[in-house]
Amino acid sequence: MYKLMIFLCVVLISQSAFAQQESNTQITGTVRGAVWKNITLKTDDSYKNSSQSTFDARINEQDEFTFLIPVSEPQFVALMYGPNAWVRLYVEPGDHVKLDTDAKNFDRSMHFHGSEGANNRAFHAYMKQYPEESKFKRKQYKQGTLWYEVPSQIYGKIFLMSPENFTSYMQTYKQNRLNAVESYMQSFPDASPMFVKHLRANVEYEWGTYMLAYGYASGKENVPPEFFDFVHELSLSDDELVSNPTYREFIKGWLNYRFFATPEGDAYLGQYDIAKQELYGKTQAFAQANILERGLKDRQLHIMLDRYNDFVKTTNYTEYTAPATEMFQQKNKYAIGSPAPSFTMTDIDGKVVSLQDFIGKVVYVDFWATWCRPCISKISMTKTVQQRLPYNDVVFIHISLEQTADRWRESVRFRNMSGIHLFAEGGIDSEVAKAFNVKAMPEYFIIDKNGNFAKKPAKASVLTLQDSLAKLL
Repeated sequence: MYKLMIFLCVVLISQSAFAQQESNTQITGTVRGAVWKNITLKTDDSYKNSSQSTFDARINEQDEFTFLIPVSEPQFVALMYGPNAWVRLYVEPGDHVKLDTDAKNFDRSMHFHGSEGANNRAFHAYMKQYPEESKFKRKQYKQGTLWYEVPSQIYGKIFLMSPENFTSYMQTYKQNRLNAVESYMQSFPDASPMFVKHLRANVEYEWGTYMLAYGYASGKENVPPEFFDFVHELSLSDDELVSNPTYREFIKGWLNYRFFATPEGDAYLGQYDIAKQELYGKTQAFAQANILERGLKDRQLHIMLDRYNDFVKTTNYTEYTAPATEMFQQKNKYAIGSPAPSFTMTDIDGKVVSLQDFIGKVVYVDFWATWCRPCISKISMTKTVQQRLPYNDVVFIHISLEQTADRWRESVRFRNMSGIHLFAEGGIDSEVAKAFNVKAMPEYFIIDKNGNFAKKPAKASVLTLQDSLAKLL
């Protein structure tokens, strides 16, 4: 007991010290003429914990506010006021950013004070010269396992220019922005070296992503292999840039391109192996975690399991593991061999039905609705399968996520559907749908005689489903 108490004390002291170490960045300011009395700050920690952190502060009677936020790495954050006004800021651990602005012209009247304001004075000037285009106007391409996003200006050039002309155009595009960065560094000599590095990285890795969009993501043909030599101008592993979203997007895009240039095997496994072989340090840890997170979401658990185990055993940067481990835990809950969540509901005839009633039998459970045509087709298919299997050994349960029970009853009886029919009050937001993590329909599960999830066929048909169920008998 004494050792346990000592352990708990050490943990608590360590956690407290860690919190104090991170809670060291302060943002204070004045919003003149503030009508809204709340102001919000968003930091992007998604590369570490799959989410953004949101902080709220009150604007007092003197129009002043204060944030004290945990920042462990340099990053760009968003300061938001009212329904539509926002501005991006750059912060580093230990910073005290001081600003004032006018509520009616929030972003354009922004001023930064003190020597520590040099970073944001330079950044604010740069953003005025090269403003970000709204995400709603940007174009997206899906290639491989990723979406690539480009501004409308670049989108137009992609389909009008040859590889040589586009390369030349983008070189000028990049150099103009780098020249602007150098100019602002001369105007704001107090800017920190790390800020300068991140601002340059924004330019260089944005350029790299747009080059990938042209040569790979847009699907253009006849792009010569030497087009992609541009990647040699960029560092692929830089511990100081992992907190930069532009850098991270390029790394993801490059790994995706590298695999599909000579695809062999599963895309996520291949990208993981490339990251392990060709990246290092924090960049490698981020990339592996990101690939595992997406792979675990898109693939069955057993496909990704070896790479996941390799990652958690070998990475030296545990602060980047959360996206992968959280997705693994979620996936593992529904993995083959794990217990299926129990439920008790009333069937269409008013009889109480519980999943536990069918221990010792193989159970097919599907989620459907009357407006979902693929759902109706799948139920018709299972009727054929049901007729071919021993009636007493396999149970077919159909759970409707319909909006109204009347429509569900009418459809079941009109179509003369076989099996056990249940209605989930609340539809997609019902407890049973949440328990099975149903996000879309049709969705189905196979549960073995012990009440555990069993393997589903990769492509469901009468024969593949019949075979999968028969093997469990």
